[in-house]
Amino acid sequence: MAAPLMVAVDPPRVLIVDDRHENRVALRAVLEPLPVIAVEADSGEAALREVLTHDFAVILLDVKMPGIDGLETAELIKARGRSRDIPIIFLTAADADVAQIFAGYAAGAVDYLLKPFGPLVLRSKVQVFADLDRQRRELVRSTELVRNAFDAAPSGMALCDRDGLVLEVNPALERLAGRPVGREPVAGLLHERDRPALTERLRAIDGDGDADGPWTAHLLGGRGLPVPVTVGLAAVCDLHREVQQVLVQLTDDRDRRIAATLQRALLPERLPTVAGVTLAAHIAPGRGGTRVGGDWYDAIPLPGGRLGIVVGDVAGHGIDAAARMGELRSVARAYALEGHGPAALVERMNGYHAALGADLMTTMMFAIVEIDSNIMRFVTAGHPPPVIVGADGTTAVVRGAGPPLGVLDTWRYEERTAELGPGVSALLYTDGLVERRGEQLDACIARLREAAVRPGTPEELCAHILRAVDAEGADDDVTLVVVRAEALMGPSARLKLSPDPAALTSLRRVLARWLAEAGAQRDEVGELVMAANEAWQNALEHGTGFARTTVDIELEARDGQVLIAIRDPGLPSGAGRRVAADPDRGRGIDLMRGLADEVSLELAPHGSVVRLRRALRAPAPLAAPAATEARAPAGARPGGAR
Repeated sequence: MAAPLMVAVDPPRVLIVDDRHENRVALRAVLEPLPVIAVEADSGEAALREVLTHDFAVILLDVKMPGIDGLETAELIKARGRSRDIPIIFLTAADADVAQIFAGYAAGAVDYLLKPFGPLVLRSKVQVFADLDRQRRELVRSTELVRNAFDAAPSGMALCDRDGLVLEVNPALERLAGRPVGREPVAGLLHERDRPALTERLRAIDGDGDADGPWTAHLLGGRGLPVPVTVGLAAVCDLHREVQQVLVQLTDDRDRRIAATLQRALLPERLPTVAGVTLAAHIAPGRGGTRVGGDWYDAIPLPGGRLGIVVGDVAGHGIDAAARMGELRSVARAYALEGHGPAALVERMNGYHAALGADLMTTMMFAIVEIDSNIMRFVTAGHPPPVIVGADGTTAVVRGAGPPLGVLDTWRYEERTAELGPGVSALLYTDGLVERRGEQLDACIARLREAAVRPGTPEELCAHILRAVDAEGADDDVTLVVVRAEALMGPSARLKLSPDPAALTSLRRVLARWLAEAGAQRDEVGELVMAANEAWQNALEHGTGFARTTVDIELEARDGQVLIAIRDPGLPSGAGRRVAADPDRGRGIDLMRGLADEVSLELAPHGSVVRLRRALRAPAPLAAPAATEARAPAGARPGGAR
């Protein structure tokens, strides 16, 4: 089958809107590998002038700008007929609150990226819309060329439907007929003695039969006089059918490719590194890649050494499902970074989904892994239950209860807890992993549990499960996340801290565990935790002003010593560091020096670094703690009680 005519068009245009020159330069560098034309605007006003005169495949729009900010700019762009369909991706700082993200989607955003973001993520998103824009313009241009050829053809031509009604004719045919030709039976254009032959040939074509080639017939002229003409009915209809089939196939392929690219672009570029936890994840469209749906997962490092995991599934397939998935993923991540627990987060997601009036059913699960407490707290909203795999190979299903998002305007979701001690794994997944046509769900989950009893790394376990359940033959998207609590945190770790009291408590326990693994004695653990806690408190108060931002913690054990570094990002722009007037204040550095061998403080305009170093009395190599019998997860009986 011949491919339809496609013509070259100019590269898609991408509009970069940011008031900071260095940001525009950075974005242009990110897009440089793509075959696009990057156009810059340094304000909302300049962006509006650009969309008045040019079409764009996508707009990258900074939210916080002087004058007309990004949200107002987006509303004005969407208010104009010429530009209302241009996709907008908002870019903003990581401290954006959920209300701002909601406002962005309300203003017409297709996505919301928090800085700093991975270049590959942004480039993939832009490529999706650039490809869509280029293909749309190629199709429009090809259609114009075909239309021009049809209208300029010297021979009379008519396009008919399967019932023989005229859809359109070219000027040459109307000149031959001597009159305008409307939606009428094409047989009426011929002399009555030629109509049976025409009807027979139409029937043969409609039934995919073999119609004869061109034949001589008589076209009725303007005065009813027959004009001998050569009719090539079969060739015209076969070509039309081929073109329609190819166009349908191209459209399906394009939509599937766009949905798949959009899904990939919205997923984490890489899994985060969290001390004491190892992750593996897999996602693939159903039916060997031919059905892309709304599955997603996310892994979010949280202050205090905790880890947030989201697994969700928007019903349906194609661009709509993938786009809705991207919106919900951004909202869930924002809620998680605000510090909401599993129940509070899912309840807010339910309210958000219901407020949208969304007609796409969505299920999700949100879990927080607290490695310091050896537990995983989670909530499910119409989502398959997690499978917990003990270090000894036992498995259990911890079932939650709660309707899918948006089914009810309000619902109080119940938080569940599963024990996640050293060596224990949690399997979080979507229904595509287990559901198979004609099989009971319990039997499918039993097959998953059987496959999960296999030693190996999380990556190896993930690959084995996918083979065992025949994931490639699934009708729906398949998503699987394996979370394993490791016996050791390792000789180095990177953690974050926020002003949240729960994060402070968690981080103290994480540090105590890490120090014990590094060989610190009980009194050394207590003293170093006290010194680090003083440094954390100072960083939060003096380094951030208790603003809603995070402090970075770096831990390293080597050569019988432990090193702890606390980095704060500095106060918000325009604020100076406060000097305590209270004579009882400002003694933290003396306390730290009394508890550590060496304390250093580096002050800089954009933050400070406190480093603590102490040699341990009896350094010991990292070793796994004594093995303990894996306990059944809280709230579940071995064997998967309901």
